Amino acid sequence: MEAKIAKSYVEGKVTAPSSKSYTQRATACALIAEGVTEIANPSMSEDAMSALLAARMLGAQFQLKKSGAWSIMGGTITTPEDAICCGGSATALRLFTSISAHAPGTTVLTGDASLRRRPINALLEAMNSLGAKCFSTRGNGLAPIVVLGGGIAGGEATMRGDISSQFISSLLISCTKAKRDAKIALSSALESRHYVEMTLEALGKFGGSCDADFGRGIFVIQGGQILRPCSYAVEGDYSSAAFMLAAGLLGGKVEVAGITIPSRQGDSQFVEIIHRMGGAISQTGNGLKAEMSLIEGIELDARQIPDLVPIVVALASKAVGDTTITGIGRLRLKESDRVTTVAEAIGRMGGSVETSKEKMVISGGRMTRGALIDPHGDHRIAMACAVLAIASEGETTIKDAECVSKSYPSFFKDLKAIGANVEMGAVG
Repeated sequence: MEAKIAKSYVEGKVTAPSSKSYTQRATACALIAEGVTEIANPSMSEDAMSALLAARMLGAQFQLKKSGAWSIMGGTITTPEDAICCGGSATALRLFTSISAHAPGTTVLTGDASLRRRPINALLEAMNSLGAKCFSTRGNGLAPIVVLGGGIAGGEATMRGDISSQFISSLLISCTKAKRDAKIALSSALESRHYVEMTLEALGKFGGSCDADFGRGIFVIQGGQILRPCSYAVEGDYSSAAFMLAAGLLGGKVEVAGITIPSRQGDSQFVEIIHRMGGAISQTGNGLKAEMSLIEGIELDARQIPDLVPIVVALASKAVGDTTITGIGRLRLKESDRVTTVAEAIGRMGGSVETSKEKMVISGGRMTRGALIDPHGDHRIAMACAVLAIASEGETTIKDAECVSKSYPSFFKDLKAIGANVEMGAVG
C-alpha cells in the first residue's frame, strides 16, 4: 500500500490507540498467572498480536469477549507444537524467550527479517547464567532462538543496562517462576528505565514482586512466586499519541483522548518536550490538546525516549533554530537503522539532519516539500513523515504504508479523520 498526503489544515479529536507495551506485558503475565485474566482495551497492533500468539502457543487458553476484551487462562506453560514466529516484535520475542524456559520441552522462537537482525545475545547469556539452556541457531546472538526448557534455576546474572531494557523486563517476569531467587545486576547505566518501571507495574497487578534498586542497578526476584489473575485495563499509548499531537502543532488543532495523566510511560515526556519547544499543548478532561504554534529548537537527550526521536526530528525541521539530539546509539538497532533512515527521509523532504555516532543536529525553519519516502518498514519513520507532509508543499508518497500496523493500525484513518488530505491505494 501507498499513502499520499498533501498539505492540510487539521482539526478534530481522536482517541489514542491502546498501549502495545502494556498489552504485551499483561499478556505475558497472564500466561504465567494461575487462572483467568481479562485484559480490557487491548492493543490491536501487530506487535500485540505477536505476543498473544506466543502466549497461546505456550499454553494459554484464549477467548475474545463481545466487549473486545481478551480472556486468557494461564498457569500451565506447555511446549509449542511449532516454532513461535514473533513477526517484527522484539518485545514479544524477548519476553517469551525467557518464559519459554519454563516449558517442559524445546521451544524455537523466530521472527521476520528485521527481527532476525536485532540482537538478543545478552538475554541468552543471562538466561544461561540463571540455569536455563538456550542458544542462537546461527551462533551469532540473533534469532532463531532455541530454548531447551526445564525451568530457570535462579542465581545471579550480570548484563549491560544500555543495550535493551526488554532483556531486563523479560527476566523480571520469567524469574518469578524460578526455582530459587534470582539477582540481575547491571554493569552500566540503565536506559529506557520507564519500560522496566512499566513491567514492574504490570507485574504488581498480578501480585508479582521484585526488589528493584535502580540507583545501584540491582533487581532481586523471589523465586517460586504464584501470580494471580486480574482484570487489567490497558491505557492509551503516548508513543502513538505523539504523532497526532505533533500534527496539531504543525497544522491546526488536535485533541487526543484516552490518555492517562500522569503515566509511567516514558514517552509521556513528549508533553514536556513540546513545552520546551514553546508549543501550545494543554490538558483536557481525558487527554491532551495541541495547537499550531511557533516552536523553537532544543537540546534533547534521547537515551530514555528513543521512540520519540523520529517525530521530534520532524518537528525540529519546522522549528526556529537548530535542535541537537544526543544518546541515539540504540536507534541503530531498531526496525531499521533509525538514525540513517530518519535523516534520509527528512532530507528528501527538504530538511537537514547531520548525524554522528551519538548525535543528530537538525536545522530548523526548513521549507519542506513533498517527496517519495521509503520508510524501510519502520512504522515510526512512516508516521513522522506523514505528519511532516501536512506542513509541506506538494504531495508526499509513503511506500509500504501498512508498516504502521506494527504499532498504530488506524494511523492513516485517524489522520484523515482530523482533516488531513490522505489517499490510500495499492502500489501499481
